[in-house]
Amino acid sequence: MPNRNSRLSALRAWYRTPLGRKIQRLESQYLSRAIQVPYSFTLVQLGAMGWERRYLDSGYWHRFIIVDESTSPRTPFRSIAAHLDSLPLASECVDVLILLHTLEFTADQHQLLREAERVLKPEGQLFILGFQPWSFYRLYRWLPGRRHAAPWSGRAIGHRRLLDWLNLLNFCCEVTAWYDFRLLHPCEEVGRWRSLGAPLWAVAYAIRAIKRTYTVIPLEPAAEPNLGWVPGMVEPTIQRRKNARR
Repeated sequence: MPNRNSRLSALRAWYRTPLGRKIQRLESQYLSRAIQVPYSFTLVQLGAMGWERRYLDSGYWHRFIIVDESTSPRTPFRSIAAHLDSLPLASECVDVLILLHTLEFTADQHQLLREAERVLKPEGQLFILGFQPWSFYRLYRWLPGRRHAAPWSGRAIGHRRLLDWLNLLNFCCEVTAWYDFRLLHPCEEVGRWRSLGAPLWAVAYAIRAIKRTYTVIPLEPAAEPNLGWVPGMVEPTIQRRKNARR
């Protein structure tokens, strides 16, 4: 089994093939429309692909950081070499976090998601792009000797399972796009697929998640009402009745 760096190198090479360029174009179109935040926000991408300029507006370049376990491919953006399951970032310091097929090539997927939750600010956005593990196209390509070839060499996660994992981390999330080799634009009309599951020919998907935080307000014990009553100011009811009879 090849290691992570070699599998990522094979994935980057696959993106230069005719089919890979189609998915790259669809994913770039989606990210360029989905990332709509102020230029003062901090954007971080885990894992470098080498074609970040295709979807990243130039206004974000000075606030964009790439964290990768290796220094390749060369990128003009600021980069940090570090393990992705232990990010050298302070808690709640990132506004937008992008996982461009990173989750499928990491050793501990749950730990990576926990780190993503830690570094994101409240209401921060998380974009996860992943390959669909079960689709007609992948089953058609599931041939002996091709199982570990790009782009299927990673541990693909189904969109339903990934949504469950994110919900456990208090993310509000949904599938926002599907990718198909036959499409010219990403299919973002996901509502019609919710009752049927994923599109049968979908190769990849995109998930947008928002970090929700709930502030617990401690309840203080209610103070006893002060009625302003002083002994002797009010006579007992029985005593008033006796005085009335007299």
